Amino acid sequence: MRTLIICLALIITASLTAQNVSPPEGYEAKENLRELGSMDGTGTVKTFDYRYEGVKGTPYVFEDFRNGEVYLKSKNKVALGKLNYNCFENEIAYMDPADGKIRIMNRFLVDLFTIQDGDGVLTFVPIKLDEDTETIFAEVLYNKGSRAYKVYKKEWLKANYEGGYSADRRYDEFVDKYDLYFLKKGDNTLYKAKNSKKQMIAAFPEKDKEISSFIKSNKLDLKEDQSLVRLLEYYDSL
Repeated sequence: MRTLIICLALIITASLTAQNVSPPEGYEAKENLRELGSMDGTGTVKTFDYRYEGVKGTPYVFEDFRNGEVYLKSKNKVALGKLNYNCFENEIAYMDPADGKIRIMNRFLVDLFTIQDGDGVLTFVPIKLDEDTETIFAEVLYNKGSRAYKVYKKEWLKANYEGGYSADRRYDEFVDKYDLYFLKKGDNTLYKAKNSKKQMIAAFPEKDKEISSFIKSNKLDLKEDQSLVRLLEYYDSL
């Protein structure tokens, strides 16, 4: 009987002691997980980092597919329904009305395409930024003598949340960017629009004083597409 009482006491004491033990932390906790990986204590446990939040943004110019039309180099017009332009991969994508799947056009056959934007229509044409780059599609901002183009771009930023000096960015992201280019009336040189007033004036050596005065008096923000359009409209009027 005494032996039975002692055994019961030991069992109760062990149970109470286990209830008061603090849960393992840090290295000890990781080792416990490792030991649980197999019956003999030699297995491993897969761990997952749930901080990653996926991908933000889109490789397309627009977040949604919109009504548009495609004009081929053969002068035929193709009505494909809803279009979008993947400026990250340089692909013209359309939504197949038959099954709703996204399909890619052969861009080498395309002369231009248009996409509905609210009450207006945006026109995209192929251009080469220089001899060493492939042909891409740019939005036509202005085409009345001189021409202005908006080249949409996407910068791909990888998630960065590991390590002591991380940016704590828990998602991959497509970041919207663009560059502006223009052709002057009577000049086939493709210029890249500059943020600097001095650099912009250098593209108009024959009318530098007039251009400088116009930029200053109208307080043009040369980073904005409409400012470039106003500048070219003025240049074409001289």
